[in-house]
Amino acid sequence: MVKRRKKTVKIGIVGASGICQVSHIPNLKLDQRVELTAICDSDPGRASVVANRYDVPVWYEQAERMFRDEELDGVIISTPTIAHLPLCQIAFESGVDVMIEKPFARDAKEAQTIVDTARKNKRILMVAMNHRFRDDTLMLKEIMDQGDLGELSSVRSGWIKRLGLWSRPNWFTDQRLSGGGVLMDLGIQMIDIILFLLNFPQVIESHCGTSNKILGLDVEDNASCFIRFDNGSIFLLEVGWANCDVKDVAFTFISCSQGGAFLNPLRITRRQQDKIISLHDQVSRDEIKLYKQSFSRELDHFIECVKDRKEPLSTGQEAVSVMKVIDKLYESSGR
Repeated sequence: MVKRRKKTVKIGIVGASGICQVSHIPNLKLDQRVELTAICDSDPGRASVVANRYDVPVWYEQAERMFRDEELDGVIISTPTIAHLPLCQIAFESGVDVMIEKPFARDAKEAQTIVDTARKNKRILMVAMNHRFRDDTLMLKEIMDQGDLGELSSVRSGWIKRLGLWSRPNWFTDQRLSGGGVLMDLGIQMIDIILFLLNFPQVIESHCGTSNKILGLDVEDNASCFIRFDNGSIFLLEVGWANCDVKDVAFTFISCSQGGAFLNPLRITRRQQDKIISLHDQVSRDEIKLYKQSFSRELDHFIECVKDRKEPLSTGQEAVSVMKVIDKLYESSGR
């Protein structure tokens, strides 16, 4: 990419609900490098209310008009997954860089088309995998990259949300719109973070079982997965939307020949002869703080990439690799 620097970048948003109101817009308004120029939403009432609430100069109902009328440098796309491909095509062809929310696409073919379009138009594409920007994740990756824990043996991960009032938007439970259920929602994030920590090893075997008996949705509300990598290590994953417990469960345990690591909170252990030594961690154990911080750092990184024309930490091509794993898991489940 050609290097250039801008004092400020003009950012637009497509999709004004959910995470954009909770995190993206407030963080953008605090960033002196950013001009939050326009908001677009297919619901004009929501677009106008959010624009007024956050003092955004203009709102749109149609993304095509926003890209035509505003000289944007970057856009954040936070819409139902079915709209990601057409919106990205319009943005890239308008000369605009993109940060796109997860799920990136409904399948690997759709994801690759988005990546190819970004490359063709020489635009930056960043997939919003916020867990990569957590302090605990980044510290663990550094330790893994140094090889301090020895040879990888296995990974066990789970993210199971407690049973409660179902608050997902309707589109998320419609396979045509979202591409799938809990595997596309929670599973895609867990698979991404493990592949990221392990520097994207080749997947040589994958199996998945799914169920939708608890919530009775058209998409799966539970999924259990087995993945084998080319180095012989295995990855076991459990995700669910309706755990019969009083709280959510989220964990990752990495077992290696000379030690292990546990996430949420971060713990590192090493073998010293026949003893197991627990190492002091240097990051916050406040899960809420780490989670909120991941979104602000993710956004900060995107703005930095747009300003400095550099490759993002979470690339489109890596997201394609994740989608290929998801496709194989769904295929093995008999969907």
